[in-house]
Amino acid sequence: MSTEIIKPNKQNNYNKKSVLTPILYLLLGIILAFKSNEAVTLIFYLLGILITIYGIKGLIDYTRFKQAFQYKNINLSIAIVSIIVGVLLIVLAPSIEIGLRYVVGFFLIFLGVTKLLNQISLGNYFNLAFVTNIILVILGIFSIFVSNIILVIAGWILIANALLLFWDYFKN
Repeated sequence: MSTEIIKPNKQNNYNKKSVLTPILYLLLGIILAFKSNEAVTLIFYLLGILITIYGIKGLIDYTRFKQAFQYKNINLSIAIVSIIVGVLLIVLAPSIEIGLRYVVGFFLIFLGVTKLLNQISLGNYFNLAFVTNIILVILGIFSIFVSNIILVIAGWILIANALLLFWDYFKN
């Protein structure tokens, strides 16, 4: 009897490239770059729905197995609070999205202005840090009035990454 040794293929599975990844990056990037406000609102809607479903399931489980639960009031409280929080997230999703934009925008403006004032007080005018702080203020204003700038930038990075992945995929 002879024993055969089975050798694995030298082809590495990691080298196989899929066109699905750049397509997903491109779609997500386009959504974030051009519809970031709607994407954030949709995320809060989905989160609210999931939390509400969790609360309803907890309420059903509580009523079905009331005697089996060791801490009955806690389980009922968690279910009720989950339903309330879920419904609030659904109802307030657009307001939460606007609030996040304002928080990000005012933070960027605050950061840019304080750094600008520090530079002016030290006498450092018109260098690269001065320009980047002005850009921070502009991005903060953009975030407040137009769209969440952090998500827009992430979207453009995903689009660029997708284009590089497409180029790499079709190059080979």
